[in-house]
Amino acid sequence: MKRKTFQSTGIRWIAAAGLAFGTLTAQAQSAPDLDGDGIPNIVDLDIDNDGIPNALDDNIDGGIAKTGPFEGKYIGDYVNNDNPADKDMDDDGQADDSLGETDIDGDSKSDDHPSEDDIDGDRRKDDEGGELDADGDGRMDHEASEDDIDGDSLDDDDLMEDDIDGDDRSDSSDDDIDGDSLANSASIDDDSDGDGRPNLEDDDSDGDEIANRDDSDDDNDGHSDEDDLDHHGDDDELEVELHLTATEDAPSGSMVVTKVQRLATGKITLEFDARDLAEGIYDIMVNDQIIGPMQMVVDDNRTEGEVWFETNPNQASELALPFDPIGLPVSIVKNGITYFTGIIPTPAEGGGGDDDGDDDNGTGTSIGVALIKAPGLSEEAEGNAEVQMGLAGVAGLEVQVEAIPAGNYDLFVGGTLRGSLAVSLVEDKTQGVLRFRVVPDGPGELLLDFAVASQPIILSQNGITFFTGTAPGGE
Repeated sequence: MKRKTFQSTGIRWIAAAGLAFGTLTAQAQSAPDLDGDGIPNIVDLDIDNDGIPNALDDNIDGGIAKTGPFEGKYIGDYVNNDNPADKDMDDDGQADDSLGETDIDGDSKSDDHPSEDDIDGDRRKDDEGGELDADGDGRMDHEASEDDIDGDSLDDDDLMEDDIDGDDRSDSSDDDIDGDSLANSASIDDDSDGDGRPNLEDDDSDGDEIANRDDSDDDNDGHSDEDDLDHHGDDDELEVELHLTATEDAPSGSMVVTKVQRLATGKITLEFDARDLAEGIYDIMVNDQIIGPMQMVVDDNRTEGEVWFETNPNQASELALPFDPIGLPVSIVKNGITYFTGIIPTPAEGGGGDDDGDDDNGTGTSIGVALIKAPGLSEEAEGNAEVQMGLAGVAGLEVQVEAIPAGNYDLFVGGTLRGSLAVSLVEDKTQGVLRFRVVPDGPGELLLDFAVASQPIILSQNGITFFTGTAPGGE
């Protein structure tokens, strides 16, 4: 019985295989075969039989046939692979931008295979600077309408898409996620992941499937958000900065700035940046509790110290933050001597107000924002705008820049020229600062008699823009 059953099963299998073979044969006979060599275009390594393999052919489906029924004749079209007019460059009956097309250039390498480095067969590597349309579908990689840059049939914002531009570098480690030849860090790249949504309107700017509010590097430019000059906080994200108040024991010219960031998820980071205190280890105290040490070391004829705290530390350089510090008193102490004090600001303290009135001995609260530098400036170039808050509202504005060419620059606030910022060489770096106060009380300070909160800021020279941004302090 077993033998008969086996034979019967075998007959059924052979019959099924015969039907399948017949079906495949019929499909092969009906599939496009440009050069008539009996090999369907979809698996033919030289579709037009011009002697140039598809992978090296500038026009895959057009050329003079070398052999076969069309020998010596030009067959196919005259449209090169990189021409937007060629909608099916391998003539396999599937449009290049169709979901079923997984090998656009017909070179037998799947578009999403690690070895496929020229998806559209135009002889330009997908990660080359000049390759602006990786999948050759006529839609430029940077265009909002291009929702599948590498043509692998996965939308750029699909949860399964982890290599948007198909260059075999994971989006989480790619310095040009969308393959538009603009580094993620470039200030003019306002859509890092090429999904058609500007970074400012995108809740996942770098397409790494981590929402910006949970992502420590929103645009995947290699700089954490807290160090990123062009980082924009999310709607549900609090980020404020405070200049601590020096006591009489603090050295002249020394300073400590603390910055706190809180995400909607509850994650909190707290940073301290100190300058020109004496060398040694200082205690960071929040609400009279020591949360960690800060070491001051000599660097280029001055002392510097930095320390970072986070509620859930994920880097070796971060210390644990045991509680929410917002609204609590903070102090910098060494050997029982307090050098700086302050209160970590809350959103209400960092809010706006009328742009008039003095600081009435103020709260000591300052809100800083990094300015966006223009393309072409050095990596060291930085610009910052800081608004000082008083009890009656905005009490001062300070704009600082460094590592840009020496000279005088025009500062525009709210579209009006407000002053000239002089940049000069200080030790080994160019620096410049311009200060405005409602009640000027220091050398070089200008009268602040104009609206500041949420106003656009532009720093330019001879009509060329160097920095742009928006002043903090709005409602």
